[in-house]
Amino acid sequence: MTTPTLSAKEAKLLALYACGLDSRQDKTVLDVITRFGMLQIDSVNVFERAHYMPLFSRLGSYDKNELDSLTQGNQPKLIEYWAHQASFIKTEDLPLFDWRMQWYRDRAANKESFQYKNKKLIAWILSELEANGPMTHSQFEHEETKRTGSWWGWSNVKIALERLMRQGDVIAAGRRNFSRMYALPEQVLPKSVLNKNVDHQTGKMKLFGNAAKLMGVGTVRDIANVYCIYPSEAKPIVADLEALGIVKEVKVEGWKEKAYLHRDFFNFDFKSVKPELTTVLSPFDPLTWQRERAIRIFDFDYKIEIYVPEPKRIYGYYSLPTLHKDKLVARIDLKSDRQNSSLLVQSAWHELELSAKELTGLKKPLTKHLVDVQKWQKLESLEIKAKGNLALELSA
Repeated sequence: MTTPTLSAKEAKLLALYACGLDSRQDKTVLDVITRFGMLQIDSVNVFERAHYMPLFSRLGSYDKNELDSLTQGNQPKLIEYWAHQASFIKTEDLPLFDWRMQWYRDRAANKESFQYKNKKLIAWILSELEANGPMTHSQFEHEETKRTGSWWGWSNVKIALERLMRQGDVIAAGRRNFSRMYALPEQVLPKSVLNKNVDHQTGKMKLFGNAAKLMGVGTVRDIANVYCIYPSEAKPIVADLEALGIVKEVKVEGWKEKAYLHRDFFNFDFKSVKPELTTVLSPFDPLTWQRERAIRIFDFDYKIEIYVPEPKRIYGYYSLPTLHKDKLVARIDLKSDRQNSSLLVQSAWHELELSAKELTGLKKPLTKHLVDVQKWQKLESLEIKAKGNLALELSA
């Protein structure tokens, strides 16, 4: 049987459509998170915390309280877990991750593990949660709450809480001033989730089927990256998905590795996809979170420069990939100057491959989008600094 082939253009259109960036497909925060399977959380707030941004890219100027309200209170619709790094997931999906929780529990049983060596501290933490209900790390009064290093160094209590959360023995119960609240599962989860047992293979198949759908078409490495596991671990799962007809192998023009197409797109009408959005993207948007995939599909080599020493930065501290229709066309370094109520474009760079015609056609929609960003951030002005090969064009 001949392996079907997709053109490079078809793979690009499918990548955009599958993650909801061809048009305004999704209407609510929950729609977007259902599509993703998770929403990666990040604390950097120079422009906007990264978990709010993929929602803005797809929904436009939404109310951030819509996300916050889904993560708070008793029996929340969303809960935090280590899906793609620290992420919000639908609370009903938490049992699908029991295979990952078990992986952490097995390592905790080792006599050399932190948990094994700190059994007394962990018993005390669990008793405090049982007595007091959901608590932040700072609410635990114990000598082991002292930090052990520089400003980011975790105390032993914090380490214990995070490890217990990964094991599923403690869960996240929302946030207070962005500090995570910790609770016992029975204090927050509905009985339908508490009593739900999911076979580990079934959980993996469900999650990785969703990952394949989010990619639209992807390599084993692309699919593995969604839930941050090694490709060698994902390979047999993808093989099982293929055996069940959930994905099928395809060739993609220009790709060296095998690709897999999700069944929702077996008979996909590529002519129906008409990309129309212009938007900045989060550094952790599913479209660009994997550097190699962004290069392969969009010829866009993106690296967040937060961790790059300033003299070595090329595009800026918080330079964001920028989508225009079906191309990643620019990198824009944004900062929300809340003290002066201004959105600062610290630098703006267009890709060198853009033609003069493409550059002319980009200016108006991109300027309009930056004004929309400014209004979404509830800032009074927009200031474009004279750095980057796109800055002058935008200023004009």
